[in-house]
Amino acid sequence: MNKIKEVELYAREKLVTEITAHDFEHSLRVMKIATHIGKMLDADIKVIQVSSLVHDIIDKKVSKNIVESKNEIVEKLFSLGFERIFIQQVFNIIENMSYSTGRTPNSLEGKIVQDADRIDAIGAIAIARTFAYGGSMNRKIYEKNNKECSIAHFYDKLLLLKENLNTELAKQIALSRHKFMEEYLKQFYKEWELKDIL
Repeated sequence: MNKIKEVELYAREKLVTEITAHDFEHSLRVMKIATHIGKMLDADIKVIQVSSLVHDIIDKKVSKNIVESKNEIVEKLFSLGFERIFIQQVFNIIENMSYSTGRTPNSLEGKIVQDADRIDAIGAIAIARTFAYGGSMNRKIYEKNNKECSIAHFYDKLLLLKENLNTELAKQIALSRHKFMEEYLKQFYKEWELKDIL
């Protein structure tokens, strides 16, 4: 079995029971999107794939002990034969890509993985993830002037992502997904206020 498949199995094991929408399927989608963009931009695909697969294992929404999770990833990658410089590249990406930090990885590969992660936070699946996460946090679906409800998350993050992408290719991919979210919100409010019926 090749190294990437081994990392994939490791990520699946760590994230398979995750219910905050930062699950293994999300990481797999991020890897596929990032691989697609990376091939178009002649980036290091192996760095992209490993970073994509493990990026949420150290997320505060997923890990109870981030230091332990980081050490475990390092040990796992070493055990699979990845070199120290490669592991450093991976950590430069996964420690600097979260939207909440406001940071951007300095490598092309990092920018691509960050873009792929953000693309998965735009569109139909992103809407499903938003409500899945909201439910796991006991948040209301919607309440006027409630900044903690799930609908509020569209305005504090999801609708802002399109303008915060690094690569032109990612920006092109994001367009239709962004538009879908805007249309969804219009329909949501229409139904919430029963304007489609009354």
